[in-house]
Amino acid sequence: MKYGTFAAVLFACFIVFCCIIGLFLYHFDKRKKRGNSVRMSAERRLEDDKYALSRIGKDSLYSFFVTDIPYGWLVAFATLGIQVAILVFFVMASEANLQDDRIDIQFTWQCPRDSDVCRDTADLTDVGWVIFFLLMFAFLAKDGINGCRLLYHSSRVRHPLTSRLRYFIGGMCLCSITLFALYVSTVYNKAIATSNTAIIANSVIVLFIMEIDEYIFSAVDAINDKWTEHAADKEVSKMKKEIARQRAQIELADKEVSKMKDEIARQRAQIESQQGEINNQRKDLGMLREAVEKIQKSQAAAVTASASDSESAECEGDTGGQLMEQVDQSCTMPSTEEQDTQELKAAASSNTITQCTAHASAAETGSDADTGKEGTTNEMKDENALQKDEIVLEMGRPAQ
Repeated sequence: MKYGTFAAVLFACFIVFCCIIGLFLYHFDKRKKRGNSVRMSAERRLEDDKYALSRIGKDSLYSFFVTDIPYGWLVAFATLGIQVAILVFFVMASEANLQDDRIDIQFTWQCPRDSDVCRDTADLTDVGWVIFFLLMFAFLAKDGINGCRLLYHSSRVRHPLTSRLRYFIGGMCLCSITLFALYVSTVYNKAIATSNTAIIANSVIVLFIMEIDEYIFSAVDAINDKWTEHAADKEVSKMKKEIARQRAQIELADKEVSKMKDEIARQRAQIESQQGEINNQRKDLGMLREAVEKIQKSQAAAVTASASDSESAECEGDTGGQLMEQVDQSCTMPSTEEQDTQELKAAASSNTITQCTAHASAAETGSDADTGKEGTTNEMKDENALQKDEIVLEMGRPAQ
């Protein structure tokens, strides 16, 4: 089988294998996330795009595979086609077709005419092949690993269908071109490398072809950097602006909340001051009620005292009348029987005067709170005492 045919079959099988692995990983992740929410926010989708961009290489034209820009996909496929076409030339040059003058194969076996033993004149040793594989691993391992990780990333259930397709195609293309470069370098060096230095030189040529996508990207970026600006970068800038806007809104809302808090605190202070005024008014009202009660008690005491004074006045009037009668009787010089009767009346009058005096004293005791009333009661006592003394003197004169 020719190298070209083998390469076509190999990469067809590799594409089918990638599809099978992608479906298996997708169903495995779907079963693992069963019952959980698979909705994605814009920030998470942006993070996934940034991750895919970092895996495939931000400075490569292959990075357009993980974007949704149509002309980017065309440029990426064109670059991939250029690399595959260049590598195909190496495969064709490695074919062992003696009828084709375009082959580069080197024949290292020499068979002298004078000898029936042929010898190999190639200086390629196992050390050269070890160096070759080390170079291949050093330059191609990163692309192969990133391509596999991108294939695994495309199997996540949380991604929408378009994102899964973009990630899968980008990862498969990166893995395919890496594997094809390793295959081409191997068959070409096996066909033409005759020394350790030759195998290293041929490996470097193939590896240089693998860098075409980055050099084209750099050239396009030098012409106009907006052409190489990825959608993820645009989304990042938009997201930063949106975050800045939201932060400004949050700060404004915080200021409004602070103002509202200050207003609430001020209103609380006003309410507390009003509550204090209400409490003071309640205290004043209580004091007024107590004063009113005291006034009412004082008025009641005054009414009682005035009633007692009127009774005392009546008693004094009666006593005065009796005294006048006794004076008149003493002036007329009654007889002995009349004198006895008058003495009995005088004794009764004395008892009446004593009762009135006691009543006046009780009235004086009941109105001790009122100073004016006390003075009046004392004066009444003095007058009653004087009247009593006068009565006694008047009664003593006839006896003499």
